[in-house]
Amino acid sequence: MLGPVQSAALHSMACQAILVLICLVCYGCGGLSGATFVFDDTVAIVKNKDVNTLPTNWTAIFTHDFWGASLLSSDSHKSFRPLTTLMFHYEYAMLGLSAGHMKFLNLILHCVNTLLMWRLVRSLNVTEINAERWAIISAALFAAHPIHTEAVSGVVGRAELMFGLIHLLCLLLTAANCGRSSPQSVGLVLLLSAVGMLFKESAVTIPMSCVLLDYFQNGYYLLQFRNQWKLIQSRVSYFAYAVGSVGLLTARLWWQDFDSPTFKEVDNPVAHNANILTRGLSQQFLLVMNIWLMLCPHWLCYDWALGCVKLVTSIWDLRLQGVIGFYSVMLVALMNFRRLPGMMLALGLMIVPFLPASGIIRVGFVIAERTLYVPSIGFCLLSIYGFLHWYEGYADKPIWRTSLRILLMFLFTVMILRTRQRASDWLNEENLFASALKVCPDNAKVHYNIARLATDSGNNTKAFVHYHKAIDLYPSYESALMNLGNLYREHGQLDTAEEYIRQALQAFPTFPAAWMNLGIVQAARQKYDQALGSYEKALKHRPNFAVCYYNMGNLFLEQKRFTKALHHWQHAVALNPRQPKAWANILTMLDNKGLHEDALRLSTQALTHLPNEVSILFIRANVLGKMKQYLEAESVYKRVIELDPRNMLYHTNLGVLYHRWDRAEEAIRAYQAAISINAARASTARENLGKLLKRLEREAQVRNG
Repeated sequence: MLGPVQSAALHSMACQAILVLICLVCYGCGGLSGATFVFDDTVAIVKNKDVNTLPTNWTAIFTHDFWGASLLSSDSHKSFRPLTTLMFHYEYAMLGLSAGHMKFLNLILHCVNTLLMWRLVRSLNVTEINAERWAIISAALFAAHPIHTEAVSGVVGRAELMFGLIHLLCLLLTAANCGRSSPQSVGLVLLLSAVGMLFKESAVTIPMSCVLLDYFQNGYYLLQFRNQWKLIQSRVSYFAYAVGSVGLLTARLWWQDFDSPTFKEVDNPVAHNANILTRGLSQQFLLVMNIWLMLCPHWLCYDWALGCVKLVTSIWDLRLQGVIGFYSVMLVALMNFRRLPGMMLALGLMIVPFLPASGIIRVGFVIAERTLYVPSIGFCLLSIYGFLHWYEGYADKPIWRTSLRILLMFLFTVMILRTRQRASDWLNEENLFASALKVCPDNAKVHYNIARLATDSGNNTKAFVHYHKAIDLYPSYESALMNLGNLYREHGQLDTAEEYIRQALQAFPTFPAAWMNLGIVQAARQKYDQALGSYEKALKHRPNFAVCYYNMGNLFLEQKRFTKALHHWQHAVALNPRQPKAWANILTMLDNKGLHEDALRLSTQALTHLPNEVSILFIRANVLGKMKQYLEAESVYKRVIELDPRNMLYHTNLGVLYHRWDRAEEAIRAYQAAISINAARASTARENLGKLLKRLEREAQVRNG
């Protein structure tokens, strides 16, 4: 027979095992091996030098925003999350850029947060319902809720997961020190909040959540309002939390020089609308939309920006009934807060963490599902509190109780299946964008991203369709206009290309990339002076635009101004050393001028930044061959062929090396390999092979003669 202590321990272990199992079933950790970086992951991780540059650039990580731009730059979104970036950086340093392992770590953090939530609810004494039952069911709902898929399955959701972890730890600390808040516990909560803000800015709300929990946990809500106010005024910890929160917020704003971010209309049409009534009504409707997504997570979309949520322009808009209903429920709850304290605590824990995303400050999104990760803690508590309040009201009606249990099991089944389906959408961009199109067919950004992905995969027909659709939905969509112009340029339709790029510049006159692409089109039309002017305008709006310097170098090359071309390519790689085309052009020019020592030296420098870049390795191998350093040249050629085995030219040049080296058999095999890859285009390999075989035949005749 197990004693009470052993029985309780076994029950606790079983509950935790069930919760972890629900998380694993929902997100199917076995399927993460095929996961890729999607959407925001590409900018924040794959293209972020702060993440994928070694050795660690501490200065950059603590002075740049989450997306890799300088925090003081006018282009910065001011999302300062250096500890999240640092986590990504060390994962890259240890395991490389692997979306699978990064998402698996997200899943582990979600499991930990689920267990912390279970422990938190067990320690609450604010309600008359069974705390054990409330804890296990609400934590299970948190584990399985589909609204969490963006935070768990999108790697950049790490910021939300770490915010949730620290938020729950602070709440647990507050619950454990109920009625006896010590300076040490208050200081620790503020310290953890400061650390949390370096993972996600919303952590500034943690002290407010702790005050809310302490208020209900200590039963202050039972006192008369006058007595409550006196008691609150006497609580030093509340004052410390208020002062600490203001201090943390001030320090955070000071770090970004008190400069607010600038977002485009395409990011958040609500915030950019000039009509105060439209902006206010739309923002209120968005609050209800966020609650609806947690209530019914059927319509989920990775980007709600354009066309997903129509603006509310009139007080007679029927959608405002939802807003009226929400505030009516809030009013009733406030009138009965003494009778249902558990509900009020849950409601507070849902509202407080959401405040930074509620429209109080301007944000760069309409709805972002991952911002609901922490507020959903309160939502899950509130939902299960209501269910249990209802369930325990039928203590004398077993049939009703059985029916409610069946409904609850059905709800969990539906939630788990929906989460699994949604998690599979986040495995790659093709699935993710296709799922968004079903939810928001009139979202211009969705069509833009589908077109961009189609371009990358070579499906230009599909790209044309979706770029045009994006522009039809949002005619001033400058990125779509520019990319469509680039697509027409690649198809040789230069007049049409220039027309669309100029439309992009009409929509956004200070768009550096559009000015650069206009210059490329003008250069292709041999309007060199106009092209130079466009490049200079691009550099005016973005002085350190490395790609623009590369294209200016190409422009001077076409004009046979070789010194200027070389100068601009060198400037390009000085600004951004990870530009393979600029390096290749520099090395090719030096090779053509016979400056082999310089080419060899610079190729070594280039390979420190791009160690597996085939074009640079190939030029280095050619230079080594010309310098008669055959052994090293052979080694580099073999590495090139290992990286790209189906390139005919690489096999041909290896054959030429062996030919010069008088290693006839190896030369023959290399030429034959080149011919086998592409017989029609391997003319050099065929000619050299023919000459080599004739020479060998003559030498054999001489020996036998």
